[in-house]
Amino acid sequence: MRMRKLLVALLASGAALGLAAGPASAIIGGQTATESYPWIADLGHDDGGDGCGGGLIAPQWVVTAGHCVADVAPGDPVRVGSNDRTAGGEVIGVAAAVQAPDGDLGLVKLARPAAEEPMRIGSMPTGGPIRLLGWGMDSSTNPTSPRLLKQLDTEVQGQCGADDELCVAQTATATACNGDSGTPALVDGAVVAVTSRGPIGDCGAAGFTVYTAIAPHLDWIEQTVGAN
Repeated sequence: MRMRKLLVALLASGAALGLAAGPASAIIGGQTATESYPWIADLGHDDGGDGCGGGLIAPQWVVTAGHCVADVAPGDPVRVGSNDRTAGGEVIGVAAAVQAPDGDLGLVKLARPAAEEPMRIGSMPTGGPIRLLGWGMDSSTNPTSPRLLKQLDTEVQGQCGADDELCVAQTATATACNGDSGTPALVDGAVVAVTSRGPIGDCGAAGFTVYTAIAPHLDWIEQTVGAN
């Protein structure tokens, strides 16, 4: 019951807004993030852009993409609360990881609660502006993973695929890519989804990036956090 109250308090109504294969990676195009995100989490990136991000959804829990939890093991470090993936915030070990029974969503339990404030969750958008975040690869050729978090402002094209999936517009020079998986996307300052996967072929190919909306999974999140 306590967790339900927390999640209801975190659930903010998002502004009205609005398949592919392979995990999504880092942001190509965009710019270095212009704001600090105390709830942002780095689950580990290498300098070539591979890795996953996430967001603090409760003091001891990080939400990410479901396919990301397969690469998370107890004791792995998670940096929470810094736009710099190499410094700042606090580093906490992983206690456990759980994949949702449906959809590309997962939870990572931290070994202890983080000091940072959890993110605010918004309702699933149907269109309109959205801000993507990520440390993923910044180029489709000779990619690197930026040290500082990047952002890309783009548009939700609408619901697509499963009921919890959003299509987000992309171009060859402005897109999420490898290494952006699991990293949150925002509408009006509230987190609405995490990066799931990109188009078949190179990042930025004609089409869209798929994001998993968080709001449809709040019951599962409540049950998982409450039981663990």
